[in-house]
Amino acid sequence: MPSLSIVIPAFNEAGRLPQTLALIKSSKEKGIFKSVELQEIWMIDDGSQDETTQIAKNFTSELPELRIHSVTPNQGKGNAIHTGLKLIQSDWCLIADADSATPWDQFIPLSQSCLGTPTPGAQIAMGSRDIEGSVRKERQSWLRENLGRIFNLAVRWITGLPFKDTQCGFKLIHMPSVRPFLPLLQVKRFAWDVELLLFAKRAGLSMVEVPVVWEHQEGSRINPLKDGIEMFFRVIQMKFRIAFLPVTS
Repeated sequence: MPSLSIVIPAFNEAGRLPQTLALIKSSKEKGIFKSVELQEIWMIDDGSQDETTQIAKNFTSELPELRIHSVTPNQGKGNAIHTGLKLIQSDWCLIADADSATPWDQFIPLSQSCLGTPTPGAQIAMGSRDIEGSVRKERQSWLRENLGRIFNLAVRWITGLPFKDTQCGFKLIHMPSVRPFLPLLQVKRFAWDVELLLFAKRAGLSMVEVPVVWEHQEGSRINPLKDGIEMFFRVIQMKFRIAFLPVTS
């Protein structure tokens, strides 16, 4: 049976973390992860200034797979995820946001895309809010939603990646396939997804978008205009950086 780790980046998530951890526990009990051996759940505290770490510690008796790693000072979501990916030893990693905007049972369609039998599937499956079959139960503001779509159009134009939603924070990754290029990842903030997918494309990995249920949660750390502009220029920068890296066999 393949092994699974979960990585959850967290910054000042004391308000939302208890519900998320309770939902993971409930999902385990319902058999959501029965197709894999759930080895560990890494919460990466990205320099929180509230009780995020203490709340997680208080939950370890109910969720024995829970591990906590603190990064100080705050360095960004991408850095937290890179840290988590370097800590785990399992076959697969599910990256998920601390707000549970994508319900945990959406692991099932992602896993079916990757762990299908008798023929193995994709090496990266990413939840998508913008393809046929996806469901947005509660939408973002008009500005946030449309700026997100403009950003993804720009990503497709600049990088050649075909995906309609690179930013959904719910991704299943085959770890042996991505470990060779983990040391090359540099984006520490919000465009980390695009960088990972560009390196995966360069390595010839199989990637697929999977429609998921998604519900907007209040408390997002992203400023849609300021951070969107930063992400746009970061994508241009990473496109050229990766293009000029030497090809290794």
